[in-house]
Amino acid sequence: MSVDRTACPGQPVVPPGAGALAPAGALAPSRALRFWLDPANLAARLEQAGPVVPTRTGPTTAFQVNDPALLRKVGSDEDTFRFWGPDPSLRDFNGHGVVGLEGAAHRERRAVMRPAFTASRLTALGPSVQARTRQLLAELPADRPLDMRVEMSRLACGLLVSCVLNSELAPGTLSKIASARSTLSGGIFWRYALAPWPWVPVPRRRASRRALAELDEAVRQVRAHHRPAPDRQDLVSVLEAAAPGNPHVVQRDVRALLIAGMETSASTLAWACYELGRHPHYQQALRDEADAAPDTDRLQAHQLPLATAFVQEVTRLHGIPFLVRRTRHETRQGGVHIPAGAVVTLPLGALRRDRNRYRHPDVFDPQRWLPHADPPPAPAALLAYGLGPRYCPGAAAADAMLPVALATLAGSRTLRPARPGRKIGVSLELTPTPKGLTMYATPCAPRN
Repeated sequence: MSVDRTACPGQPVVPPGAGALAPAGALAPSRALRFWLDPANLAARLEQAGPVVPTRTGPTTAFQVNDPALLRKVGSDEDTFRFWGPDPSLRDFNGHGVVGLEGAAHRERRAVMRPAFTASRLTALGPSVQARTRQLLAELPADRPLDMRVEMSRLACGLLVSCVLNSELAPGTLSKIASARSTLSGGIFWRYALAPWPWVPVPRRRASRRALAELDEAVRQVRAHHRPAPDRQDLVSVLEAAAPGNPHVVQRDVRALLIAGMETSASTLAWACYELGRHPHYQQALRDEADAAPDTDRLQAHQLPLATAFVQEVTRLHGIPFLVRRTRHETRQGGVHIPAGAVVTLPLGALRRDRNRYRHPDVFDPQRWLPHADPPPAPAALLAYGLGPRYCPGAAAADAMLPVALATLAGSRTLRPARPGRKIGVSLELTPTPKGLTMYATPCAPRN
């Protein structure tokens, strides 16, 4: 990973060094997967492609939606397109929890969770996220390289359990879940990707079963150590109240929320560490911003425009590259006939690198998201949490937590690559994360 002192406040924005990010070896066997997972490649072809383009993938054909308006329509149409979560191939993972529900059942379960994400509760998240992040970072060793994919999974899971689920995990369980997250995520990806061809063996099936057992133990601990809020409107409490006498329903929902809630946050934080290593001046800039807050021990996301912008730019360049739907019945979209049961891909990563939408789209530049940027920022165009009826119910909580966690990380530790110049791979998971990213996390000197 090359380290560039560029794209920082007060400095000119220039592209990162050539070869800073390389595709993982796992992508090599599949030309179709390389096409889907390379947003820059997709973005370069969007203008030349039609609104819907058939793409050969193995023995079948997938259909890629290129038109932004049509993409939103397809992504929101539950009557015609099936979301990936309820797919029968994923029953072992989603356990019929909220992620695996459809239609009215899914909407009802989302409505149950709504009181746990009110504005007042989101405001209260900042200080608790800051305090818990400091605790988790204090446990990091400073004398050896750290696998940031695992450590940021540990941080994301710890924040989710403590600040959103009002519970705790034993330190050993938290470490096991952090190590198992990549296996779980990769298992879900491959189980779904290979569902049309059941004769093809799913990679790492045994490891996925072990990871699921670790997840179930974590869910058991979350339930056992849950601390209900005084008004009992926290997330676990409202789930329990909606299913009295039926602990299995709550168990399944907490299980699904742990997978989904940890996944995107862990990926975002890991890629944020990657970009901090490439652009080290931002580490000091994030510290300075946090130090300028009215109360440095009670940070809030709205007080951290640079940290918020940094997270948004990480999402733009490294967020989920595509969403997947399957047709329930044959349909015609963008003038193209799509048969029943076909895979339809929505290339979000390509849209985030659209040159008509972003200036210098391949450059990491958080300043494009600052409040007074020109052209003005358009966070809705990121589609960071999906779209339509499957929009992530915890999106507002993630927006409140991640900038505070990032600012606390930058203020507590100085990150530097363990192997400067090393090319970093991309893991093949639900949310791609940097593979092989090892860094030193040295405690920062005390502030005067």
